[in-house]
Amino acid sequence: MLVAGMGDVEDDEERITAALRWRLVLGRHSERALKLGELADRAGPSGQQAAAVDQTLTYLYDREFAKRGHRRAGAGQGDGLSVPAWLAGVRVLFPREAVQVIERDALARYGMTELVTDPEVLGSLEPSVDLVKAILQFKHLMTPPVLAQARRVVAEVVEALSAKLRAEVRPALYGPTDPERTRPVRTFRNADWRRTIRRNLKNWDRERQRLVADRIEFRHRQRSRLAWRVVVAVDQSGSMLDSLIHSAVMAAILASLPAVTVHLVLWDHRIVDVSADAHDPLAVLMGAQLGGGTQLFPALRYCADLITEPERTVVAVVSDWYVYDDVDATVALAQELSAAGVKGLGLCALDADGHADYDERFARALAGAGWWVGAVTPRRLAEHVSQFLGR
Repeated sequence: MLVAGMGDVEDDEERITAALRWRLVLGRHSERALKLGELADRAGPSGQQAAAVDQTLTYLYDREFAKRGHRRAGAGQGDGLSVPAWLAGVRVLFPREAVQVIERDALARYGMTELVTDPEVLGSLEPSVDLVKAILQFKHLMTPPVLAQARRVVAEVVEALSAKLRAEVRPALYGPTDPERTRPVRTFRNADWRRTIRRNLKNWDRERQRLVADRIEFRHRQRSRLAWRVVVAVDQSGSMLDSLIHSAVMAAILASLPAVTVHLVLWDHRIVDVSADAHDPLAVLMGAQLGGGTQLFPALRYCADLITEPERTVVAVVSDWYVYDDVDATVALAQELSAAGVKGLGLCALDADGHADYDERFARALAGAGWWVGAVTPRRLAEHVSQFLGR
């Protein structure tokens, strides 16, 4: 029926183009009805390009048949392609935005682990947060050469993300960067005597041999800061990849603050204290072991044991709150910490697009225990932490 309809088109080139587009929409099962082989032969260069596009898309999206239980999956014109050849074709035939979508589907939707286990393929991929997530999921399959390439990719993405987050959170954590926007406290300790003398030389009293200062100059000095302890406990179960990446970077930013000691704890049904690497998000991410069960009580108990001065401690727990242990005991412990003076933050999981996914009932229970609970951006998190730190 489609072919008969296209027979009315006088321009043969338009007919061929339309048929090839229908082939891309309907898939390989429409090939016989559309007489694709005959049309592509008559189309010349445009037909060859359309056939290449079809082959490239077929190589990936025919995998949908496998997901739906069909016995024949991945067959068609995509047969015979290698992953590097397929990836090269994607880069040539599609604009950059489409390439990113196709690569993301290949990794997340169809599990093409070759993209992160082949050094040639991995080296040709565009570094992105999605690629980092795939690397973290499949790094246990990587050989040493591939792992070295993966570390370079993760390092590049982490560096870019760090720069972005630092720019976002700097006003909250560090205060204004322009010294003209804030005046120093007018105290004896902050007096700038050199500048005061220089500014008042015109007021030298020759008769009395003394300087009459009509204006005292002051300058900013390093304020004394009382030490704070910030404990960041991140759920590393399989659904928490986006939050884990951002949390590792935020922990490094917090660790750079003066008079702040940062503990970074990764947890699922296990507890891994990576505080020694809190300043290095690359080491944290490449060492993370993903996919365990979500047992919060032991992790919160471990964090509680790190506390020496409750009133100068912030405990930030990042999770989707789908916990599989004793909820009542966990909430009771959280309430105990709050009553002791600990500033508790319950940070609900956010994906890369800022969408929240968490167990609302547990989040409400944690809020009822005296914790601040919410799904927030890194900037909002920094604002809350800075309030606790007295900045």
